[in-house]
Amino acid sequence: RSQVITMAKPQLKRWYSSRDSSCSTKASIVLIGAGWWSQGWHLPHLHRNEEVTISAIVDSSPHPTSNLDPNLESLATLATRYDCPIFHSLAELLESPIGKSMDGALVCTPHATHYAIGVELIQEAKRRYEEDEKNYKPLSVLMEKPMTTDVDEAIQLHTLLMERKEADKYNKDENDQRIGGGIGCFLVNHSANFRPQARAAHELIETGKLGDIRHVTAFFASPLSWIFDDPSNTGWNEKRGSMLGNGFAWGQQSHILSWIYHVAGVENLVPSKVFCHMTKSDKTGADVSHAATVICSNGATFSLSGTSLLPGNAHSDPPVAKRIEIKIFGTKGAVIYRGDDRDPSSGKLEWLRGDDEEEMGAVEVQCPDLGFEFEDLDQDGNGPASLQCFIDSCLGLDYYVGADCLTGLRSVQTIEAMYRSHVSGNCEIIIDSTEES
Repeated sequence: RSQVITMAKPQLKRWYSSRDSSCSTKASIVLIGAGWWSQGWHLPHLHRNEEVTISAIVDSSPHPTSNLDPNLESLATLATRYDCPIFHSLAELLESPIGKSMDGALVCTPHATHYAIGVELIQEAKRRYEEDEKNYKPLSVLMEKPMTTDVDEAIQLHTLLMERKEADKYNKDENDQRIGGGIGCFLVNHSANFRPQARAAHELIETGKLGDIRHVTAFFASPLSWIFDDPSNTGWNEKRGSMLGNGFAWGQQSHILSWIYHVAGVENLVPSKVFCHMTKSDKTGADVSHAATVICSNGATFSLSGTSLLPGNAHSDPPVAKRIEIKIFGTKGAVIYRGDDRDPSSGKLEWLRGDDEEEMGAVEVQCPDLGFEFEDLDQDGNGPASLQCFIDSCLGLDYYVGADCLTGLRSVQTIEAMYRSHVSGNCEIIIDSTEES
């Protein structure tokens, strides 16, 4: 017995139709950060997209370097390759006509820098709104994961965005998807959340098919020891700012946490307490595995396990797959999603029914033609659905919100509490306001 949930793309409409006549046909997008991921993925994806103009590249280094790719190009070479100007700071960009008119900013910088960049972009959006509340040009943001590595900063980003939404609540009609107050979208680049399978699982829970969520189990194994055991990979392994640790939890586990919070609903699973133990690399001190229990405000629990100790290399040729298993249990049914992320035939999204006596225990496969897919790591084409949704927002079109600021906040809150619990040896309370830290 199987069922197909059709995730057809809705008819797109502009949510700033009153300004259509002045809109360019292409989205003007600035890339902030020109490192490994930007040069290998973001820039080629944007360049191939006929609806995008790469308006500028911002990086503080004239020649970015990375142990993950020793062949990174200089900013001067990138400027020629992508036919765009270079800026060496966000402040310099925002003083320019490009910064004042760009449709969107894609932020791909070290984790600890995300907050300061996010605040500057929100302030630019606020300036636009206050300059002309009726006809301002929205600024959309796609932030790489994790949203931040500091829980206070994550809370403050969410607060700033909600202030923008509140400022503009009377100016938007029901078809307007903008956050408002100058902001178009603020998305976090958890590409798995934008997959049709995640959307189908979210729809099952959102429509009550699982009843009340009571328990989640999740396991994530990545073949990335070569990153976390290398002392030269300081951005992945060394603590910065308020971080109590760095490694697999910040670098990878945010993917699966974001998926769970999005699919189950950020209001259904609100973390309140966390207990966690981690194991560390002997070479770097980075965490390479963990086991955690998360208790939510409604009494729901989830068990979270992850490791980078899976043998192999996720970026070798051929790549070794990551292994994922997620089970969400409710009072009326369950969702199970598991497989390896390089082989769609390795798994599927299953709905175990408990909502109908005659169908009790029946398994219905969702999106059967797609199988198992998680992160979108494909370097070819125009990029993942998360990037396409960001571009749609830049163009003033409807888009799917797979990972917003609140989803990013929930992930940061959970991971930060995991590190605190490991250090203290105790169950730690989730920080949900800056006054608690």
